[in-house]
Amino acid sequence: MKPTILTLAFFLCALSFLHAQNPPKGFEKVDQEIVITAVRTQMKYDVPAFNVKPESRVKLTFKNPDDLPHNLIICTPGKSKGKDKGGELIEAVLELGAKGEEMNWEPKGHPRILHSSGMVQPKKESVIWFKAPKEEGAYPYVCTFPGHFTLMNGMMQVSSKDAPGVPRQEVKKKDRSKDLLKIGGEVVVAERTRIFRAPIVKSSGRAVHVGLPDGMNYTFDPRTLAVRNIWGGGFLNLNEERRGRGQPNSRRGDGSQTYIENTGILRPVVGGSAVDFEFKEPDVKDHKNIEKWLWEDRDFPELLASVDADYHGHSVESATGDPVFRFRVGQNEFLKGVRFSQEGRLEIVLRAELKTSQVFEVSEQGLSDIKVGGGKLVDGKWTLQAGTSQAYTFSAKLEKPLMSRPYVAKEENWGEQPVVRNKNKAGKKEMELPPGYSFENWEAPKDIYGRDQLFEPTGIAVAKDGTVVVATRTAGIWRIRNDKWTKFAEGTYECLGVWIEDDKGDQFVVMQKPELTRMKDSNGDGRGDSFETVCDDYGFHGNYHEYAHGPVRDKEGNYYFSLNLSHGGNERTSWRAGGPFMGSMGGYRGWACRVTPEGKFEPFANGLRSPAGIGVDPEGRIWYAENQGEYVGSSKVVPLEKGKFYGHLSGLLTLEGKMKPDSAELKFDKWKDKIRKGAVWLPHGMVANSPGNPAWDTTGGKFGPFGGQMFLGDQTLSNLFRVVPEQVNGIDQGCVIPFGRFFASGVMRPVFLPDGSLLVGQTGRGWGAWGGQQASLQRIVYDGKTVAAAIHHAKAAKNGFLLSLTQPVGQAVSEEQLAGKLKVRSWFYTNTGRYGSPRHEERDDTIERVYIDDDRKSVLVVMKDFGSGDKKWVDRLYHIEMPDTKDVFGTAPVTSSVRAYFTLRIIP
Repeated sequence: MKPTILTLAFFLCALSFLHAQNPPKGFEKVDQEIVITAVRTQMKYDVPAFNVKPESRVKLTFKNPDDLPHNLIICTPGKSKGKDKGGELIEAVLELGAKGEEMNWEPKGHPRILHSSGMVQPKKESVIWFKAPKEEGAYPYVCTFPGHFTLMNGMMQVSSKDAPGVPRQEVKKKDRSKDLLKIGGEVVVAERTRIFRAPIVKSSGRAVHVGLPDGMNYTFDPRTLAVRNIWGGGFLNLNEERRGRGQPNSRRGDGSQTYIENTGILRPVVGGSAVDFEFKEPDVKDHKNIEKWLWEDRDFPELLASVDADYHGHSVESATGDPVFRFRVGQNEFLKGVRFSQEGRLEIVLRAELKTSQVFEVSEQGLSDIKVGGGKLVDGKWTLQAGTSQAYTFSAKLEKPLMSRPYVAKEENWGEQPVVRNKNKAGKKEMELPPGYSFENWEAPKDIYGRDQLFEPTGIAVAKDGTVVVATRTAGIWRIRNDKWTKFAEGTYECLGVWIEDDKGDQFVVMQKPELTRMKDSNGDGRGDSFETVCDDYGFHGNYHEYAHGPVRDKEGNYYFSLNLSHGGNERTSWRAGGPFMGSMGGYRGWACRVTPEGKFEPFANGLRSPAGIGVDPEGRIWYAENQGEYVGSSKVVPLEKGKFYGHLSGLLTLEGKMKPDSAELKFDKWKDKIRKGAVWLPHGMVANSPGNPAWDTTGGKFGPFGGQMFLGDQTLSNLFRVVPEQVNGIDQGCVIPFGRFFASGVMRPVFLPDGSLLVGQTGRGWGAWGGQQASLQRIVYDGKTVAAAIHHAKAAKNGFLLSLTQPVGQAVSEEQLAGKLKVRSWFYTNTGRYGSPRHEERDDTIERVYIDDDRKSVLVVMKDFGSGDKKWVDRLYHIEMPDTKDVFGTAPVTSSVRAYFTLRIIP
């Protein structure tokens, strides 16, 4: 096939006709008003066609919010009766040559020019007042700025029969045969473009899928920085992603037809090869290549450095929802927009200021009649020369005609919804909280079509002005302002955390499975329009268990996040280090990572398994919570420290030194003594199975007497507990104390609100939360006065444990009586390749005596022979319990049992 080359040295124009803002004589009253806008960075008009009546008076406003000048020239039909889209005018523009710029690229007096907006500079607008022609027919309109004609064109239809204005696309009767809104998991596209990330085969797990209102869909994949797949009809069906554990079995939408599947239509070339990040983001379920890269000789940092390119994210046009993708290749920064013309052509716009020449490999699969605007296309390579900032166009005919979409009876509604609350029992049992605390349920907002939706609030943050930002696993990003829900963004992929960067919640950083993303509402319309990739320099293979947790930010502005291991595959594709379930597919899986304020990615710590919680305490120390499993005897809470190893071998694959699963260096005997011990064990099945994210009480007493303490929940047990660590001679240890239970779902994200209450985001999907619900959002409120008797915290003493109580021991209770009420039992866990650990050497420890302090709120529990032979006492978990609290605390309210679990690492 012989491509047509369109030179980029053509057309710009500034006309003077009736484009004044005030109506000229005779136009004080018009028959019709039309507004056409240049779509930013897309090189297209937002109105592809409009109708006018013959000899009607028309006011046409042309707006240019773009960064380049544009114009709008209405042409006569010409000999082709409009089919050439004003091609004769463009030929005349080309003939202007060097005079084109000074003439604003308009051949004045050309017989095809009917009306013109003049050259409209960026962020300006112009008005054309004109009387429509008497002769009916097709009158093309075009932009004659260099390189824009191919994509920036439309048609004015003069007709006495057609209704004036912008015509709506007719929907065929057969398109009404299905109600897509009733198909489970179907992502419906109506009047606005929709953008989703989802694990679809024939693309990487980081791919961005775009559904256009005209019926066509495409995938832009950061793996190759290119449009890869094109299909028509149904957009996406995410039913598999939204149920169970979310296996990567999502698919294209109902009735879809594939047009193109390849690794990229326009693949940028750098260092002599087309860009391909397959080593860190292979195609979904491509186990063959996952295995190849897992056993690769080069280290992961070496592979990252071998491809001098980056994906920078995308922005969204507010009017249409169309995305503009941003990426870097070598020294060149690109913007890319994609659309499909009514003539069945794929049209791609690239905008760049090229510091060096740039080559793109062109795949002709499924395409014909390829044309480019700018550069040279020779033998499947499109070469763009270095030069000033400008736009380049690629256009090609699809081999199959475009498809229309099934009719959607409802319109999208992104408007406000009230926050609805109730106090009903939401889980299997009524929530159990200490006296003085109550709960309420916050009902999930409806989706944009007014339907109930799966709403799993796994990331919650509060801005300084009180705006609450809620990130979910599958329902996008929402905000609460003035007690109203509004949707901020959709199409996100398993968001498990959010960190607000401004005072109002208009800009924040979200941790998705595929990347750390900065989201921003730049124009104040309440919806996200900028999605910046902060970091994706780690492996993501589309595995359902490759969760990414965080982010948190330290005082220096560094962001931290943690990466789960994968689940499934064999030892060749997911190295489990001899364990039965979780393994690494490479690329820093099982690591904690840091991103500097300058955007530099840094591996921070390793040996993680399923690190589902990460937080920063009031003093600025970073902590993480780990789930029980292989090499993790029981769940734990640990300070996260640079360069430390936390127990699981699989993540060590990414250590520098060309590690492979069979490397001799990756043996547990060589690493077991290097494990950074956990500060606090969370006893399995008693307090936690799968702990979530921590939150610290900084409410100043609004939530009761627990200021400064960590609150943490468990996804499996649907409970909430307090963690109080201490440091003795530089060694961390401490206690965990139950707080509440019987939440509706799995507790993952507690966050304190400005009023001192605790909002608790929950999910139970895929892992079976005791509460029974797939998701829930519940708020815990303190009455401000009731203080129930409980263990406030425990500390290690040289001869036992010092208990601080929230209420004094009753005056009638003697030390001997209190000693008889207390029981201490201890055990320890081991870290092996088995799934979890039994309780080893479990024993009842003898209490020698008890001392009650003068205020009767401090109790020293002296243990018999405590400290003699440290190994007998340290690295054990002590269950300190008062199973019968009757008459112990006088008239103070109290639960039936008071207890704490203390992890002892050192005796003071």
